[in-house]
Amino acid sequence: MMQDKAQENLRKSLEIYKGLVEVSCLINSITDYKKLLRAVLTVAQRVIKADAASLFLVEEDTGDLRLAIATRTDGEFDEPGITVPKGKGIVGWVMDRNEPLLISDAYKDYRFYSEADKKTGFTTRSILCAPLRSEGKTIGVLQVLNPLDKLAFEAVDLEGFTAYAELTATAIEKLRTLEIQQEQARVQRDLAIAADIQCVLLSGAIPAALRGVRFTAHSSPATEVGGDFYGVFCQGEDIIDFVIGDVSGKGIPAALLMARTLSALPFVFSATDGPAAALSEWNAKFQPSMIRGMFITAIAGRLIPSKRLLLMANAGHCQPILVRANGEAQEIETPSNLPVGITQGVTYEEISQTLDLGDRFVLFTDGLSESQAKDSDPMFESQLLQVASGPHNDPSELMNRIINAAMNHRAGEDARDDLSILVGGFE
Repeated sequence: MMQDKAQENLRKSLEIYKGLVEVSCLINSITDYKKLLRAVLTVAQRVIKADAASLFLVEEDTGDLRLAIATRTDGEFDEPGITVPKGKGIVGWVMDRNEPLLISDAYKDYRFYSEADKKTGFTTRSILCAPLRSEGKTIGVLQVLNPLDKLAFEAVDLEGFTAYAELTATAIEKLRTLEIQQEQARVQRDLAIAADIQCVLLSGAIPAALRGVRFTAHSSPATEVGGDFYGVFCQGEDIIDFVIGDVSGKGIPAALLMARTLSALPFVFSATDGPAAALSEWNAKFQPSMIRGMFITAIAGRLIPSKRLLLMANAGHCQPILVRANGEAQEIETPSNLPVGITQGVTYEEISQTLDLGDRFVLFTDGLSESQAKDSDPMFESQLLQVASGPHNDPSELMNRIINAAMNHRAGEDARDDLSILVGGFE
């Protein structure tokens, strides 16, 4: 009798370890997460000769165990999403102690969490339960229920099942890592496309030919995409409107709002009689749909070539700089009000200034004024004025001088914020 039992245990062990070989093959052959979980349960149920199998995964934010997938008696699978509170039931005990467990009679064991049976309609008799461990981390619990060929599971079943659970954990973690890598690759592709779209939008933001006026611009996001923008819009032969702005935040949300803004601004300017009115109208249209505290700082302006007149209004943005034809630089004091999107009913003030030929105004985002290396101060107003001062042949020369100064100030470190510059003036 004892010899028969030993032979039966040996046969059982061989079957289980064949299952281990099978799941090892699964690790290298299946690349779909759901297919892997189903295959794991199918093999476990068949090899252990169990009535049902289930797999719980840890909810990292709470430590609870979620029943991710379970087999049904008809051979199909359920994903009930039942949650077992941390430390509760057989699976909670196994998870907390990181030890496998054999339960001969579930309803006589104080650790058994009978609520799962009540919710599923299944009656549990005997349980094998083992932690899913991978690289020193427990990610869940695997269990099989009710042996088909006897009343209760035995120790020989638990030994092989524990090894099987460890291989299962390795397979799950491998696919999780693969999915993370694939998702990161998708995000990078999406960001690259978004960056290309932004580049196209900004490349067409300044008309090719402007009568009596010349603009040049630069924009470099701190990450793949950014929230800085600028635009120049002709309103007839003697009115040229322009804007520079900075959407709060970075990344895709800022880029989406930036694109929406650039598409709407030509219509806002064409329907208003100056930069102050344009900012008020822009705020009225955008503020109700702003989400999660986003806002936009901006300077809007208008050039009237026949009068060599510059008009500007400021919505919480950096103060611009005026560089005279003789190289003298000074700040243009524009009354600053709330950024666009904070609240309704904001009115903005407008300043006007006459420019001579060769005078240049410099608009920029705070990626310039706050440019700094790790152990240095930002480029404060006095330093910006010093950099902008000096003779220049055209707007591009002035702009490049400022950009180079910002890069030197960062001492080779990456920019912490998006940086955009718009330089304009009468020719």
